[in-house]
Amino acid sequence: MNYYYLISSLPELSPTMDTSKLDFDELFDAIKRNLDETDIQTFKYLIYPNDLHNLLTTLSKHYLNWSSIGYKLPSIIEIEDVEAFKKNRRNFPDFMNDFLAENEDRLRGMSRKEMEDAMHHRFYDEILELKNSFLSNYFNFYRKLKSIIAAYNFNTYDFLSKPNISDAERLLLQIGPESTASTSLLKDYPIVEDLIQVLTEKKPIDIEHYIDELMWNFLEDSYTDQFSNIAVFAYTLKLQILKRWHDIKLATNVDYETLINQIINDNSSKKTPVL
Repeated sequence: MNYYYLISSLPELSPTMDTSKLDFDELFDAIKRNLDETDIQTFKYLIYPNDLHNLLTTLSKHYLNWSSIGYKLPSIIEIEDVEAFKKNRRNFPDFMNDFLAENEDRLRGMSRKEMEDAMHHRFYDEILELKNSFLSNYFNFYRKLKSIIAAYNFNTYDFLSKPNISDAERLLLQIGPESTASTSLLKDYPIVEDLIQVLTEKKPIDIEHYIDELMWNFLEDSYTDQFSNIAVFAYTLKLQILKRWHDIKLATNVDYETLINQIINDNSSKKTPVL
């Protein structure tokens, strides 16, 4: 479907733009209002990771006695409905309902990481079942990126547990501060060398910006027709990137870089990566 009028009405986005005048709620709502039924379903899967975060936040408060770490917007499911997950789940997508049904008797004994891994397993399985090329390509790239980072961090910091990632055997053996990636790994993960170089500098904000730059460039290359539904989906994801940094800037009472550096505390790993 051609979305000429929708895209023409939306402000042009750039990674370095001033976001103070963007009405994020209105922009997300305008996109959703103007999509046809099929594309609305795809749009929802671009937002569902926020709903997964919100459910994880709710479960952490309910079963682990964690204080609130905040909810993410935009979301498909109202926060009130997420918090009432025990009473009414009729608005939940199948993968969330399946996760809750499968783990109902285990939630109280699960760690946050176990919950998160199980949720994402269900979500990515459903993405594959949809056979939507844009969603499959986007989340495949996103998972590869996160898997590289998880493998590098595991081989760098002693306090991290073994990550549950795809292609773990190769990545955990070849990704680390003193490891050398094989030719085959570089072919399958062409971003790996530049990404590792950024990770070794241990500058959290720079790392986050670089990750988002990779995602932004991937989205830029994902379509040729600037008025296509793929262009709208890419715009939605770019808007989420900008909103995240906008929200971080608003949280002026938290120095994220100092906080992360205190956690890391230059705690180099004693693990010996295999070359």
